[in-house]
Amino acid sequence: MAMYDNEPTMMGQGRPSATLVIRQGPQAGMSFPLVGNQMTIGREEGLEISLQDPEASRRHARISWQAGQYIIEDLGSTNGTFVNGIQITTPQILSPGDSVGVGQTALVFQVAGAAMGAPQYQSPPAQHPAAAPVNMPAAPAESGNNQMLQYALYGCGCLLLLLICALIVVAVWAIFNQDVIDGLLSAQLTLWQLPPG
Repeated sequence: MAMYDNEPTMMGQGRPSATLVIRQGPQAGMSFPLVGNQMTIGREEGLEISLQDPEASRRHARISWQAGQYIIEDLGSTNGTFVNGIQITTPQILSPGDSVGVGQTALVFQVAGAAMGAPQYQSPPAQHPAAAPVNMPAAPAESGNNQMLQYALYGCGCLLLLLICALIVVAVWAIFNQDVIDGLLSAQLTLWQLPPG
């Protein structure tokens, strides 16, 4: 029996039966029961949750059973791990119905007997004296910074596109109005040739 299998959880007494079900991606429809204290998700063969996803890292993320809860953490993957559409940078507690994104694969965390729906916040249980502390994720501040940078780049791209369009319009006008340009140039030359006076 695992160290925390008999510890009370938000779902009741003992360790709940949980499963990851692939909802989108190359292996849609497959499910992986969460057994053992740690399960690694990735592209590498032989892992507990082996994905046939070219955008998943070889060892992408890990789900572990700690202090009466399922915890997911990114293992330094190239494309990041997402819970409910938000990239995680610290270990995150999984709630029934949470969506987990790994590369092009979308998985749903399901717990037997738990009502499915919008993910609900669960307060952490009383800490077991021998349990390692669980880090709760901070608000994703860098996500807001990335979004601001993305908007700034979009704005610069739009301005550059407008400038290019304006130059094209001027060039087309100049091509079709060559007689006007010739008249302006000859008038300018005439002004330069006049003696001061």
